[in-house]
Amino acid sequence: MNIANNLANWFSGLQPRERLIIKIGAGLLAVAAIYMALLPAMQKNTDLEQRYKRLNADMQWLREQSEVVDRLGSNCAGQTIQSGKKKDVITRIVRRNQLRLLGLQQGDTSSYSLSVSGPSPNRLLQLVYQLTCQGLMLNALDVRSTAGAKATYAADLEVSYVE
Repeated sequence: MNIANNLANWFSGLQPRERLIIKIGAGLLAVAAIYMALLPAMQKNTDLEQRYKRLNADMQWLREQSEVVDRLGSNCAGQTIQSGKKKDVITRIVRRNQLRLLGLQQGDTSSYSLSVSGPSPNRLLQLVYQLTCQGLMLNALDVRSTAGAKATYAADLEVSYVE
């Protein structure tokens, strides 16, 4: 209380003009302190509003694309995954597509690299489709035309088993 009395005595000893300046300064200081206290909350609110608008736009885009996704549904649902070693499954699928298997190597426990050739790039793409329906994920694909009397195509694939 002693400090409050000293401040009151000091304030009453000032000229009216000085008291007015101190009152205005204290008011401005209070407004600045309130503003500085609320500034982080206002910035957070602005950030959240922008994020909401961005997520809302993304959600609208996803709703618009849902029809496209429905049309892109996989035809693999009716196919069963073949039993046996994955190397044997890959070999059977290559032969079923009337392609020639140039090489098949197993990388780590779940990845395979294979080279195939065939008369049509469409058969190579059909091979990729059938491999994916057997639970293999395509990691890399390189299709090229080979020089020769007959038009043939070769492809190098890297696939990995998805559990």
